[in-house]
Amino acid sequence: MIPPHAVVVKAPGTNCDVETADALMRAGASASVHTTHEWLEDPELILGARIVVFPGGFAHGDDVASARILASLLRARLGPVLRRFVDQEGGHVLGICNGFQALVKAGLLPRERGQDLAQRVTVVHNDSGRYACRWVRLRVEASRCAWLPRGEVWDMPVGHGEGKFVPGADFDTKSELVAFRYVDANGDDAQTAPANPNGSIDAVAGICDESGRVLGLMPHPDRSYLGYHHPLALIAPRDDDETSGSKLFRALVNAASR
Repeated sequence: MIPPHAVVVKAPGTNCDVETADALMRAGASASVHTTHEWLEDPELILGARIVVFPGGFAHGDDVASARILASLLRARLGPVLRRFVDQEGGHVLGICNGFQALVKAGLLPRERGQDLAQRVTVVHNDSGRYACRWVRLRVEASRCAWLPRGEVWDMPVGHGEGKFVPGADFDTKSELVAFRYVDANGDDAQTAPANPNGSIDAVAGICDESGRVLGLMPHPDRSYLGYHHPLALIAPRDDDETSGSKLFRALVNAASR
């Protein structure tokens, strides 16, 4: 069977594209990295792929606000092809950290099928007012992303200054659009730091769209897909195939292969 192809989108300031492409290939996909400039020159570039990923970093330096410039570019210049990719081509989209911020602000998350791109939720400065860089625990929720392993608890690192998820008036944080929540050592929803590193409302760490094919999260699977990534790996070596990041990327590639 031909592996699904993934396009990793690199904006000026993106710095996690190489790791993301490597994680996708290890999970069984073929992958290529393309800049936003290349995409603008060929708007249909993504239509030959099954997966599009917006990785982490500091798109356009986050000069206005995190991923705001990239989000504006997506909505104004590439919105039609993104909608076609999801609604008509059945493609999967993943946004990680800065990529998640871009999808939220562009209006692709948590969009319903057929709707225009319009922002419904946001991601703002951490409650601490400081950059958060630490490992956290996530619970995979029973969301529209049926391809995720529901109920599992994963360790993943975060690295962001604007990661607090704030729902809009019409977004229900108890709905099936919530894909991940921060949890504490007991597995309970984490409302405050350090388990909830940014103060996200109702411990929301990631969301999906109505189709379950567009997913975004603040923690980094691209920094937790190899066994040695985990801080406890020196004490107890870990299998690459059993890391949280590898599980997410493998599940994504399997879903895109169907």
